[in-house]
Amino acid sequence: MRIFLAILMLFSFAFGINKDEIKGVVESKTNEALTLLDDKNLDENAKLNRLFAIFDPLFDYKQMAKISLAKRFNNLSQSEQEQFSKAFEIRLKNSYIDKIKSYSGEKIIIKNATEPQKNRYFLSGELVSGDKTYDFVYKFYDAKERGWLIYDIDIIGVSIIQTYRSQFADMLENADFATLMAKLNEKN
Repeated sequence: MRIFLAILMLFSFAFGINKDEIKGVVESKTNEALTLLDDKNLDENAKLNRLFAIFDPLFDYKQMAKISLAKRFNNLSQSEQEQFSKAFEIRLKNSYIDKIKSYSGEKIIIKNATEPQKNRYFLSGELVSGDKTYDFVYKFYDAKERGWLIYDIDIIGVSIIQTYRSQFADMLENADFATLMAKLNEKN
């Protein structure tokens, strides 16, 4: 019986998380990350590598990249889509690295979930830093056999992906895809 349960758990993890597991998984991973950040025995690079190992399975970076370019993404070749997706993932991670490096004992509280649509699940929380509180929302979608994955994060009411989408649209109004990639790679 134990072997069967272990195989079942491994099987469900290999194919992502179910909707009813989202809150518990995010709380668990958040607590693991906060413990890791408080660990004075690890250097900064080790912490960053472990943090991304904790959270990467929850994010759909390719979907985030696709949404950030809107209809333009589908007009790209397969190779260009892959290049952009990878560069976009690196850009997101670099922006997170700056925030992670400034960590100084903040608390994260996972609060409640809503389902605005059948295939959407929003998990809200707050970051508590001293006497200030910052609300955020992890936005999940049903990625079918890959489970439920994050496709966007709202921080104090501002969508990260919509912000990039606006920036990229402005840039592509006056430039081509190669210029956008050059700027992304330059920042990365």
